[in-house]
Amino acid sequence: LRLVPRIRDELGNSQVRIILRTGQPGQAPEDDVIHGYDINDYKAKTELTAQKLGTATVAALRSFEHITALVRSRQGMERIIDAAGSLFALRAVDQFAQAVLRELARVLNAPVDGLVCVPRGNARADAQILAASGRHADSIGLPLGHSVDPGLSAKIMDVLRARQHHFDDNDAILWLRTADGRDAAACLHVGRPLDPLERKLAEVLGAKIAIGFDNLHLYEQVKRSHKAAVIALAGLAEYKDPEGGGDHGLRLSRLVTEIAFALRSREDWDTVTDDEFLEQIAMGAMLYDIGMVGVPDSVIRKDHLLDGEERQQMEQHCERGAAILEKASRLVEGSNYLSFGAAIARAHHERWDGSGYPNGLSGSDIPAAARIVAVADVYDALTHRRSWREAVPLADALKTIGDGAGTLFDPTVVAAFFQVRQARGRPR
Repeated sequence: LRLVPRIRDELGNSQVRIILRTGQPGQAPEDDVIHGYDINDYKAKTELTAQKLGTATVAALRSFEHITALVRSRQGMERIIDAAGSLFALRAVDQFAQAVLRELARVLNAPVDGLVCVPRGNARADAQILAASGRHADSIGLPLGHSVDPGLSAKIMDVLRARQHHFDDNDAILWLRTADGRDAAACLHVGRPLDPLERKLAEVLGAKIAIGFDNLHLYEQVKRSHKAAVIALAGLAEYKDPEGGGDHGLRLSRLVTEIAFALRSREDWDTVTDDEFLEQIAMGAMLYDIGMVGVPDSVIRKDHLLDGEERQQMEQHCERGAAILEKASRLVEGSNYLSFGAAIARAHHERWDGSGYPNGLSGSDIPAAARIVAVADVYDALTHRRSWREAVPLADALKTIGDGAGTLFDPTVVAAFFQVRQARGRPR
């Protein structure tokens, strides 16, 4: 009895029945007293042989192997689901491609070392690198054939031409099949051969990535459709003033976007000019003068100063344009380029010192986007011919903008404008 605890300690979790004989030697087995319990069958234990033990061990190991595979599969699928959620939330191709590498490495438990590329031209003679990490970090945007080892380049191009995955002792190269044939390839340097389960997980993730590329393409097509509609609407206002230099809306959109980006590095503007702001001001700025469609041609094209009534008609274009855009924006939930454009249309003639119209707003009460458009609009108007005057020399236009800082314009926006001008290095 004193040995029982020691035996149990040595056996650990082994489930063995301990039999204690309480009678004298020679007594019948039915007189044995069995102490302790376990979950296994006692008869099976008494009949255990070396062969049965070997069979049971192999069966247990196989069961363990299957359980481990199921656990790895579950963990891999959980990572793929998480990766899909992260990927589908992105709306920029470069960010998406970079995330592809990161998520593929996470699923395969490998370093983030590889690249994502798309074929160049119908002949598929070369590819363009969209994203890269690790040893290829400096190759983003470059041709594949001139940026990586020829052997690796050949393998990737073979994948794009054959349209099938490739796995070897060092690399996993996925063919990312898209619905419209705009295929891509993702190469990850795993540094080891992948087992069948890892290959399957990589292929499943590759299918999800391809869907993400398709979604991005559709999103870009929708954005381009919106931009085309905006350009058409902006053209209505420009049609009223054909001497505005042509493509006024596109020029303004480009300039305000550059100014907004420059403002990111300035205090109190870094949180305002986020990616959504840049996207919306680029679209909304083109619609800022849509209210001009309601101003009589005789007023717009008058070749001398406007009288009081004519000026009143001209000034009404701000509220008129805002009303048009606000009505359209109600069809779309949340903030959008239409509501953004409405705020710009209403306030782009407000002045920093409160001397503007239609509401006499001043300082930071003027919407940030309208403050940016105010500077860009005056600069573009000065440097292009109008019906009542010729274009102003560039130096004079820049002096007008500089002199207006703190009175007509937000001084910080003016500083960002000159930063953009310096970066451009020449007139546009």
